[in-house]
Amino acid sequence: MVNINLLPNEIIEKQKLQEIISLAIVGVIVVVLISAVVYISRLSASSALKKEVILLDKKLQELKIVVDEVEQLKNKKSTLEAKKQLVEQLQNNALIYPIFMSDLLKVLPDGVWLVSLNTSVNLSTERTIGSIRVNLNCNSYDKFAIADFISNLEQSPRFHDVKLGPINISQQDKYELHNFVLEFNYIPSVQQALQ
Repeated sequence: MVNINLLPNEIIEKQKLQEIISLAIVGVIVVVLISAVVYISRLSASSALKKEVILLDKKLQELKIVVDEVEQLKNKKSTLEAKKQLVEQLQNNALIYPIFMSDLLKVLPDGVWLVSLNTSVNLSTERTIGSIRVNLNCNSYDKFAIADFISNLEQSPRFHDVKLGPINISQQDKYELHNFVLEFNYIPSVQQALQ
């Protein structure tokens, strides 16, 4: 069978052109619809993400408040623990220095007086005073009083490592003033301190 087209070529070309134009319009409409769908889905996803960011920011602010409170509590706890240790140390060592002064006065002979007294503390592993390093600057009018003082320190069970420094003699009125330095360790008695 043979097809014969009686329509002029112009009309046929016009129809082909109209078909191409309508296909192009349909293609453009499809592309626009697909782009609109993609844009709307991205817009809704962006909106959902913004809402999630806002919620997470609110939670973050709430957690920052909690974290700040925890930090403040940690700081207060460390401050209180330091104060507690200080109080415990003071309670353990409260009577050491009065006992030391009492023991020192027991061995200090007449005719010797203190000019200055410096101490440094050596702590034991229990954070109590293990020993006290003592530096004394003393005066005396008599060399024998100095010897008695050193002898008394060496005979006492509380005083150790007694060292006599230089003796400076100067004339004061009709007496010779002997200025001397003594260094020693004082070992406190734990039982005495606890009584």
